[in-house]
Amino acid sequence: MKLRNCRLIPELSGMNPLRLADIELDGGKISRIQAAAGQPAGPDEFDCGGKTLLPGLFDLHAHVSLRSGREVPEDGMNRLLDAMETVQEYTKRGITTIRDCGSTLHLAIALRNAIGRGIVKGPRVQACGYMLGPQSMYMLGRVYMTVMDIVNTEGEMLAAARKQLALGADFVKIYASDSASQCAQKSPKAILRREEIRAAVEAAEMAGSYVAAHAHSLDSIRLCLQEGVRTIEHASLIDEAAIRALKGMEDVYLVPTLAVTAPKGEEETGSIKSMMRQKTMENISRAYQAGLKLGFGTDLSNGDLSGFYQEFELRKNGCGMSSIDILLQATRYSAQIAGLGGVTGEIREGLAADLILVDGNPDEDISVMKQKPLAVIQGGEMLIGALQSGSPQIWCWDKRS
Repeated sequence: MKLRNCRLIPELSGMNPLRLADIELDGGKISRIQAAAGQPAGPDEFDCGGKTLLPGLFDLHAHVSLRSGREVPEDGMNRLLDAMETVQEYTKRGITTIRDCGSTLHLAIALRNAIGRGIVKGPRVQACGYMLGPQSMYMLGRVYMTVMDIVNTEGEMLAAARKQLALGADFVKIYASDSASQCAQKSPKAILRREEIRAAVEAAEMAGSYVAAHAHSLDSIRLCLQEGVRTIEHASLIDEAAIRALKGMEDVYLVPTLAVTAPKGEEETGSIKSMMRQKTMENISRAYQAGLKLGFGTDLSNGDLSGFYQEFELRKNGCGMSSIDILLQATRYSAQIAGLGGVTGEIREGLAADLILVDGNPDEDISVMKQKPLAVIQGGEMLIGALQSGSPQIWCWDKRS
């Protein structure tokens, strides 16, 4: 397959100086990038018409088996069908890699395997299996209990982490602080002990993996940094001292999730939720201004993926980030954080052909990302889009529906 007349963004394309290129795909990878020849599309070629080609997007904090706004099906088969529908929704929005941070019945692991075997089409998936948290999380209700193993000692944490990894988890996810709603209503505290966090890290390290930690409160963030956690999820109440500590650490990252905090409908000015969101944006803005490499996550579940663009919007308008830096967070930086640097996340020869085509220049105006992509290519296969071709139009499983 060849894509003709693609507009490239240098920062996302290995600093390639070409602004308009023809790109050949072969064996699921980008095989050649050359200056656009200005020729009409031939057989198995597609004319991108000067529109912007981006690496496929990442969501480093996803939940493929949770439903927001409607009841989760009780039986496993319908939950699986629900999750299969979810991965298609991710693809429609140009997300070609997701990192699932907690799924019921280990469905994200099953979906990862099904996609890898070609049984289901969809994004590449990394999955943690169940989240690991203390008894206090039990009080949050049934939805949490469908995605969590309860642990109350370092021995239980070690055993639970080993179990998730044995079941095929790519990483370990722990619940180091209260939930966002709890943190907004009281003085937020860590809910895991230092020894419990360290036990999870040791289990992951022994398996060549790492720990991602749900951590809103400042004390939980500090504990996680001290005990070897790789990714701090949310990081709502991080302070300047913790930001300075992070700057001196290699291979440790923040994954903010602003979209999940966005108001749904009318919201009372000065409400606890709005104040928490404002405080979070101020803190994440400080982390950005300090030069930290941030991951791109949303914490959205499959019932509200229409809010995916709000992650771009809140980072731009709420945190003062530049459009190009947000795009880097959603692609190249997230690939590095997920251990996929050199595999995907950029438009370079030899990397996976995970690509999306958008109508406009998102490096100049991030609001372009509000629209669904014109085309989505995963591993060299066009899953969404019907670009002008010199051969009969190929069928994609989605025509931008």
